[in-house]
Amino acid sequence: GPCEPSVYGVLADYLLPAQGARVAPFIFTGLYLGQFLGVFTTGFITTWLNWQASFYIFGCLGVLSTSVLFGLYAGGVLKTMDVMEASKQDKEETKHINKSIPFLRILTSPVVWANHLLHMVSYTWDPNILPLYFSQSFGSNIELVGVLAGLPVLIFGVLQLLFALVGNRLSKYLSTTVVRKAIAVFGCLGMSGGLFVACFTSNSALAASFVIAAYGLSAATSAVADANPLDIAPRYAGVISVICRVLCRVVGITFPLVVTALTPNKSKKEWSRVLLIIACVFAGTAVFFGVFGSGEEQPWAAGPPQGQHGGRQDGEKQDGKTLSKLQ
Repeated sequence: GPCEPSVYGVLADYLLPAQGARVAPFIFTGLYLGQFLGVFTTGFITTWLNWQASFYIFGCLGVLSTSVLFGLYAGGVLKTMDVMEASKQDKEETKHINKSIPFLRILTSPVVWANHLLHMVSYTWDPNILPLYFSQSFGSNIELVGVLAGLPVLIFGVLQLLFALVGNRLSKYLSTTVVRKAIAVFGCLGMSGGLFVACFTSNSALAASFVIAAYGLSAATSAVADANPLDIAPRYAGVISVICRVLCRVVGITFPLVVTALTPNKSKKEWSRVLLIIACVFAGTAVFFGVFGSGEEQPWAAGPPQGQHGGRQDGEKQDGKTLSKLQ
């Protein structure tokens, strides 16, 4: 929904682009850890209580967390009123720079589409599909399905943090583009290779192991995809994220229908075909991002350097007038 684009907007407003790109993967890791808790515990809740209980429990947790966040936000607004007032004049002076959003450039940029594809490909192997795979392929009971389906998501969340740290470290010695391409291609090919092995093995334990390992390695693609909008277009990262989320939701809605059509008998052989298709999609994504991906700000997205709260850096001039830095 609107949460992820809003996060990009906040990061772009309060941090320098390079700082936001380093921080974004760590923030979005929380999504996957939350998915792990949901998938892992749902099987036990259903067994011990009933299937409706999961909706009530997680719904109440959602309301509670939203209330806490609104409280923190309200307190933060009161504390930053002076800062907002101080930055008002600076924003007025730079307002003409933001007259329009270059939607045509965004929609036709292969660099942006490379980032979109990294996000979209993950929805072909959504965590919601994992329980179906383990249940229908291996005949696991509902509690074991929850554990097996939750384990890849947990590994994914942990490895995303690791890949983000590795990327930040390598960026000190290599160009951002080289680092982003290397990590993204590694993640896509790791996912593709693991699923490819799982397709053709008759050993259920081995297949499950490779699926779990492959899902974990795909965290590399998410670590890059979450940071990349702030690399290529920090001023429009929120807009890019909105478009990307719409595309991801389309894939997330349609691909389960494709899986259902491909597995009418719910057999392991049918699921092997599904895994093979996903493996090919990830391999194609590796090629596309390897060719068109980038870690540099695009010319059409260039703008005045942003400091804390979106202010300009000292020394930046506009129409012969030096703009003051937010104190």
